[in-house]
Amino acid sequence: MGIPRDTTMLKPDSRKFLIAMAKARVEPVELAERAELSKSIVYSMRRGFYTKPKYLGKAAEALGVKVEDLIEDRKEMKTESNGE
Repeated sequence: MGIPRDTTMLKPDSRKFLIAMAKARVEPVELAERAELSKSIVYSMRRGFYTKPKYLGKAAEALGVKVEDLIEDRKEMKTESNGE
């Protein structure tokens, strides 16, 4: 998925998101309830789709992690786009 026109969106790192869920021992439906988000938003974040910062903040709080722990590193993003 390309970069959205709205540059205020954040891209969760799918792997980091799944690891945080595993450490918190929660399923997507339970995370959605805890974070007061829809299931579709949680599933989208889990797949690494761009999302609004407020949604990522709610998910991070419910998982007991920092938002920075759930998003892709700029270095990782550049490496992927360069094919390295």
